[in-house]
Amino acid sequence: MKSTFMLPKTRKGWISLALIVFVIVLGSWPVIPFFNKETIVFGMPMLMVWSIVIIVITTSTLWFINKIGGVK
Repeated sequence: MKSTFMLPKTRKGWISLALIVFVIVLGSWPVIPFFNKETIVFGMPMLMVWSIVIIVITTSTLWFINKIGGVK
């Protein structure tokens, strides 16, 4: 079975792809060292707060993509 990556054809599709790539980059290892500090925020280490922020950003991004109809 041949599996290929299909590029988006619409503007909404490109916006959706860009948002998803942006969220992936925010959660990737080059960004993590900026938040891996011993600072306590809201009673939690900074890295744990960043993980929660990533979950909220991911959920918001997927909601927004669904709202604009970027994925069909």
